[in-house]
Amino acid sequence: MIEPVPGVVAASRMTGRATGWTGALAMVMVCGVLSPPAAATSLRDAITTAWAQDPNARSARVDEMAASRTARDTDSWFPSGPILNGQYQDDHFIGTNIGYTTYQGTIMLPLWLPGQGTATVKNALADAEMARATQKVAHLATAIRVLDVTGTATLLRRELDSLRTADTLLARIEHDTRHAVAVGESPTTDEEAAAGEKADLDARIADTEQNIETARAELGTLTGSEDIPDLMALDGHVLTARGVKLDPEHDPRILLAAATTRAAHASYEVAAHSYMPAPEVGLMVTKQGQYGSPWDTQVGAQFTVALPSAARNTPMLMKQAKLVGLAERDAVLAERKVRLEYASTRAQLVAALKLLKSTRASQGALDDRANQLDHAWRVGETSLIEALRARRMALDAQMRAARAEVVWRVALVRMILMADELP
Repeated sequence: MIEPVPGVVAASRMTGRATGWTGALAMVMVCGVLSPPAAATSLRDAITTAWAQDPNARSARVDEMAASRTARDTDSWFPSGPILNGQYQDDHFIGTNIGYTTYQGTIMLPLWLPGQGTATVKNALADAEMARATQKVAHLATAIRVLDVTGTATLLRRELDSLRTADTLLARIEHDTRHAVAVGESPTTDEEAAAGEKADLDARIADTEQNIETARAELGTLTGSEDIPDLMALDGHVLTARGVKLDPEHDPRILLAAATTRAAHASYEVAAHSYMPAPEVGLMVTKQGQYGSPWDTQVGAQFTVALPSAARNTPMLMKQAKLVGLAERDAVLAERKVRLEYASTRAQLVAALKLLKSTRASQGALDDRANQLDHAWRVGETSLIEALRARRMALDAQMRAARAEVVWRVALVRMILMADELP
């Protein structure tokens, strides 16, 4: 089962790291090589490009073509081609010269057993259907991978904007604190607190920039371009505009499980109708040369029939029966997993929308509180520690809002992809 939004969860954890005083140096080094964000492409185009470049796509197309051609050529009058057999006998090779010479030729054709040809064609068609379903599942996996990396990169970039904004404010606070300590208006502990908070923020910025570059490199591997697709352009209107039906039954994984089950049943039918080796019938021509012989050439019919044997048929039939049981089991498990993932993604979407609404309200309130405490600290009505704590709380609220905004869009697109559609 494809795990729900792993990239976004990982991104939220990565941005919480701190690397100490080396963060400032790392930030300077990364800023020197960090390329500016390019124009955003659509997520749909990114998924299409990734699938066109995916080696699994070429392999899936070859499998589908092979299965379709097999289904087409299997529909024939005979299960295989004619069998030619020839013999030549001459008494000269044993040192006599009486004149015994025989030429014999046979052409044999295998025949379908009753119902075997139809079952074989249906089996080939089922294999072709399974190949097409496998191709859709591979496409879904590629699309989910592009979505996860896009969600991670989008969240990191929004968090980086918040961190840089907070860093600018902290730089001003640090400058003012250093000046106040120099003139004796503030204790040195305030300068140390501001410097420590600034260094921690610089480390988080450097870490986030590094993670963005990693995500963009992965996008380049998938799509051939490091441009981050515009995930934020998608909203709930995409469902109504495209008429997407969010039904787990349309999930490619469920369709593949059903196709695999039908292919297993078709293979069982072939085994059931192959209860004996294919009989063979043919034409035999014999030409004999012998001194004083009253005959010269003979024409006749020949057939070969191997009688049924339980020692041969039962293992073959039971092997297919076990494959049918495994396919039916996997189909039930696949449906359960997909429905569970669908319910989880839907709950994640609803929760993210509720969280977004609450975090936006708390973000505004915490921003106002941080600004008020900043002003109160400057006029000496509160301590710097309280002002810094309020600023950090406002930053955390802003990041929670950004994460909720990205998560609900990722969940929305994931549900669209699970419905075998593109955003």
